Order: sequence, then C-alpha cells, then structure tokens
Amino acid sequence: KMIAGLPMYDRPELFEAHDKFWRLIHKQIIGSPKILSRNIAPWDLWTSPKLFLAQTCSSPYRKTLHKTTIYVGTVDYDLPNCPPGYYNSLIITRPGYELSELKNCTFGYNEKISHSGWAAPQAHFRKLNISPKFLKKTGSHRASVKSVASGKIDFAAIDAQSWRFIKKYDNFANNIEILDHTYPTPGLPFITSQSGLGENLFRAIKKAIEVLSEKYRSLLYLNDFVIIEEKKYLKSGF
Repeated sequence: KMIAGLPMYDRPELFEAHDKFWRLIHKQIIGSPKILSRNIAPWDLWTSPKLFLAQTCSSPYRKTLHKTTIYVGTVDYDLPNCPPGYYNSLIITRPGYELSELKNCTFGYNEKISHSGWAAPQAHFRKLNISPKFLKKTGSHRASVKSVASGKIDFAAIDAQSWRFIKKYDNFANNIEILDHTYPTPGLPFITSQSGLGENLFRAIKKAIEVLSEKYRSLLYLNDFVIIEEKKYLKSGF
C-alpha cells in the first residue's frame, strides 16, 4: 500500500486545505493513496520504499535523500524577495535586540538536519562574522518562535513560509521582530520512491494547483509548481 504525506507545512488549521489539494492529485493518478498519512514520522515517510509522494526539507534531500528518492518538483509559494520555488529564513528576536548581540545570547534551532532553521542561518552568521554564545534545540519552527517570545531563547531562524502560518495562527508571534533574512535557496522538494512516476506526478501537482479553489490555494499560498536543477540543491556551502 502506497503512502503520501505533506508534513512540512501541515498543521490543524490547514488539514482541510491539504486534503482538498491531495484529492485533486489522487484523482489524476491510478494507484495513488486516497488520503495523506499524518501518523508517520517524517524520516519514516521519506525513506519508505512505499513512498508515493512527500515534501521534504532541502537539507535532508541534499545530504541523503537524493540518493534514495526521485525529485518531482518544488512548489512556488511566491515568497517575497525569492525566485520561483526558492525560500529563505527570517532571523527573529524580541523587540530591543540587535543581531550583534548574538555573540552573548542564545540561538534556538529546530534541529540540525534543518536547512532553514540551522544550515542557512549558520552560513549567514559566518558571512557576518558573528556566532551565538549558546545553542538550544527546540524541536520545531513553531517551538522556536514560542521560545523566543517567552524569553527561553533570544534568536532563531524561521523559514519564510512557516513564519506566514505561525504569524497568522499563533498569538505568541505578535511580539516577535524580524531582524534579517538569509539568502534565498531552493525550496522544499517533493520526492517519490517510485521510479518512472516523476513526470506524471509533476503534471498532476501542477494541474492540482491550477484547479484548486482560490480559498484553499490562498490558504496554502500555492502559486505554481516548478522544476529546480538538482545541482542547485546539492551544491555545497551550507
């Protein structure tokens, strides 16, 4: 039995929209799972031989998943200051802090396998020749924002798409300030483990975005589905 999941930006407020989006993909491809799996850990989903489709983070894809899965395409979320299909991270803090204070403060990260929460900000800090005095793992972008807001950590990096949802649905984000942003890099890729399915999936996803109702398309910020060259995902420097 095939499985599919869109865990990267899924949250209860978006379940209905993601389900509608998935149904439009499912209708176009015989043998695709009827529903999205939400009870499976991301790594188990990404590495399953039964993986029909999933969205993953660009860092796990760059490090290991490009060897075991097939790249399908990348959603363009029409993010500010980013080319189609690209994204970046926002460096956040509480009002009154400056980025130069990082050297005496705590930087929180969701996990070290994350591109937007760890690799991208670390590369950004190296360019600025600053580094945080303390590091603290939070477990998720949402937890990072909550920890900054409550004072448990002082700085964090949140990918721009996650920030849209956190700002919209979580009241604790009201007292957060954006200090800086990282350089745009290729966005979160869609992958499959099924050989020969990539082109069909690409067309199905692109079509699903086109025909999805404006209500759900705008809720998910779905603008288009594009191809980004694999070498752009795999280039070193992070």
